[in-house]
Amino acid sequence: MTGWAARVAGLFSQHRASLEAFLSRRTGDPEAARDLAQDAFLRLARMPDGERVENPAGLLFTVADRIAIDHGRQAQRRRLRDAGPPDEAIPAPGPGAEALADRRQTFERLAGAIRALSPKARRIFLLYHVEGRSYREIADALGISPRTVEYHLRQALEHCRAHLKGPGT
Repeated sequence: MTGWAARVAGLFSQHRASLEAFLSRRTGDPEAARDLAQDAFLRLARMPDGERVENPAGLLFTVADRIAIDHGRQAQRRRLRDAGPPDEAIPAPGPGAEALADRRQTFERLAGAIRALSPKARRIFLLYHVEGRSYREIADALGISPRTVEYHLRQALEHCRAHLKGPGT
C-alpha cells in the first residue's frame, strides 16, 4: 500500500462516520449519504498527487460537499424530467390578463378622479391615503381643524366613488 493509500485508509477509519453524518444533513437521505461518502473517499484515493495534500481531512469534506451539490442537482433534474411537460389545463397562479386589464382600467379611473379633486382636497386625500398620516397630523401640517380634514376626505371619497361608477350608473 502506497503512502497516500495508507493516509486515505486512515482517513476512512477516522472520519467515515462524521462524513456520513455531514452528507446525511446535506442530502436528507442517510442511505445516499453512505454512497456519497464512499464516492468521496474513492475520489481522494484516486488523486495522482495526493502525497502533496497538506490537509487531507479538509480536502475530503470539500470533495464530499461538491459531491453532495452535484447529487442535489441531479435529483432536481430527475424531478423536473419525471414531472413531464407543463399541463396547459392547470391555471397559472395570479390574476389573468382580463383581471389585470380591469385593474388597470380601475386604477386609471381612480387616478383621474383624484386629479379632478380640488388642490386642497387632493392634498388631504394623498396625505391620508398615500402617506398614511392621521387627521391630526394633516390638520397641523395644513393649519386647519381635524373636522375640516374629515370633511374634505369624505367629499373626496364620495367624488371618487361617483367617478368610478361612471355616468348614468
